[in-house]
Amino acid sequence: MNFHQHTQSFTRDSNMELLRIVAMVLVLVVHACDASFGAPAKMQIAETPLISTVKLFMESIVIVCVNLFVLLSGWYGIKAKKNSLLKLLFQVVFFVIVGFVIYKLMIINEIFSFVHLSDLPVSALLFNILLVDFWDYWFVKAYLLLFILSPMLNTFVENVSREQFKTLLIGFFIFQTAYGWLFEGVFYIYKGYSTISFIGLYLLARYVKIYRPRIAHFNKYHDLLIYLFCTLMTTGFAVVMLKVGNKDWAQAAFYYCSPLVVIASLYLVLFFSKIKIHSQFINTIAVSAFAVYLFHCQSQLFHYYKMFISQWYNNSNIIVFLSYTILFIIAVFIASLLLDKVRIICWNALSKHIVNKIS
Repeated sequence: MNFHQHTQSFTRDSNMELLRIVAMVLVLVVHACDASFGAPAKMQIAETPLISTVKLFMESIVIVCVNLFVLLSGWYGIKAKKNSLLKLLFQVVFFVIVGFVIYKLMIINEIFSFVHLSDLPVSALLFNILLVDFWDYWFVKAYLLLFILSPMLNTFVENVSREQFKTLLIGFFIFQTAYGWLFEGVFYIYKGYSTISFIGLYLLARYVKIYRPRIAHFNKYHDLLIYLFCTLMTTGFAVVMLKVGNKDWAQAAFYYCSPLVVIASLYLVLFFSKIKIHSQFINTIAVSAFAVYLFHCQSQLFHYYKMFISQWYNNSNIIVFLSYTILFIIAVFIASLLLDKVRIICWNALSKHIVNKIS
């Protein structure tokens, strides 16, 4: 997501910016998969094993999306500055308001009259901005706390020994795997939807970037193979769990804190880190990558993003469904980028006055 402004130096690495764009596309796809495929049941695995396995494999490919963004922040290290925080908050508020306005216009003009649109009072906008609901921009809330804690985390990274750092990481991921994934024994990890999980990913990326341990010494093609192997293992685990009738464990295969998902995410980051590429076009697009998340996940709009895809899946053949969904994802991506250009213009006009007053 668009955290480059507080995670990167002035010169952006196009290979990692490309990964940022890829990760955002994966977010759109993972939400499309959730809206259409869902989790296959035991009966589906038995009746259509090939199709069900392909669906699970696709989910395994894209589920790394969230971890990638946090690892990217850790790769460069968050520079917690007032201006960066204000820019992030302004971007969030901008898209909350834009999404709310679009939703109200849809109601007034009876756009998409084939679906039910519940009118909302303007006061609901305040609840949207404050992110009161648990699932409203959950990533933003988890990341904001990571941002607040980043000076402390960076101080730890700069002063701890390599051995202590490694020991902490091993202990953290053993604990997370045991109590956040195997047994779900603690609520504050919650499947990886938490700042606690983000802290572990952030520190993991810092460690790998700084010390380049042996696990990072493979060539890029081996990194890619490890990523693909982990996705296959995730798929296989989910298939086996569904075959034995354990749907909960099949779903657990796709938790962000799953060890296979964490490893797959790390090796995809390592793969992109070893690609040599420089493109101003990629860098320009990546500037607005976070806007794609903020736009399509806006509280009112997200429901309809998933609903359209669900309708195409349930009422069309596979070719029509894929065609409509791909075109829809492209349209959402482009619309988000264009809206973010407006946001950048607004921020540039306001920032001089705001930043000067609080400096």
